[in-house]
Amino acid sequence: MNILFLKEYADGKIVYEYQPEGKGEVGEVLFDTHSMSGELVRRAEEDTDGKTYGFKALFKVEELVKNNNIPLKCTQAWY
Repeated sequence: MNILFLKEYADGKIVYEYQPEGKGEVGEVLFDTHSMSGELVRRAEEDTDGKTYGFKALFKVEELVKNNNIPLKCTQAWY
């Protein structure tokens, strides 16, 4: 599970902080709506080797953009 927090949305760039399992220091992802591409800017404390929280956050942000839905806060769960 990730909790995503909208940090910034300006000039076609969307920055979300993400927090794996709702604990520890947040990480940060950036998504450019012009090029429809994203990058993992900073890994969260809980996002250690072998875990993919940051990349899952990027996929979620891409989905939100495609659905024209940019919430201030979002919970991402997967099974």
